[in-house]
Amino acid sequence: MRVSLLMVSLMASACAGCLHAPPNYPGAGGDNLDPRQFTNEACVDLSGRYEGKGEIVDGDPGSLRDQRTWRLDNVFPFASREQLDSLSAAARRPDGFYAPPQYGIVERKSDRTYYISFAFPNGKTASFSPSFEDKGRFVCTGLDGKIVWGGASEGGRSEFGPNSSDSIKAIYLDAQGNLILERGMQVHMNLRLLHIPVGTAKYSAVYRFRRLN
Repeated sequence: MRVSLLMVSLMASACAGCLHAPPNYPGAGGDNLDPRQFTNEACVDLSGRYEGKGEIVDGDPGSLRDQRTWRLDNVFPFASREQLDSLSAAARRPDGFYAPPQYGIVERKSDRTYYISFAFPNGKTASFSPSFEDKGRFVCTGLDGKIVWGGASEGGRSEFGPNSSDSIKAIYLDAQGNLILERGMQVHMNLRLLHIPVGTAKYSAVYRFRRLN
């Protein structure tokens, strides 16, 4: 027990400056976007036909090495579990893996709602209707801007102890009309004993989904 307490004391001293990074998502305060300041802003029109698998164009070393592609059907927010299950059923291959869509067609129904349909290599199709109508969660920065959202979560763990995390996403169009997804996540780590913060691990990636004519 003395050894354990000594180790905790030593690690606490070593991590005296290992505070958690501030949260990084709209509405979290500080330098983050304040949704209240953007309630009257229009949203960018993301309508178009895009490749079903995006390629990474920037990111942290781990993402550049291990997550070089991203699925188009995992870009827009799901409104329900049923929407996710429907897409998963269409994407499922006989071997149990889930193939990315060949392409997706994004149709805007209103300033903050869409209808998106996907075609998969197995010949199946699926669709769902994402919504950005919650202005307290989804921030639109203008017709030529981005749609940004995120949030915080609890319950993660590592070998050292409990973690919490926050994440942020942004989608927009580049100069060529390609769909761009930016993803970021922070994992705030703590020691198991005394819940001492030991720093924040940060992850980021940017993916480009080419527009199809």
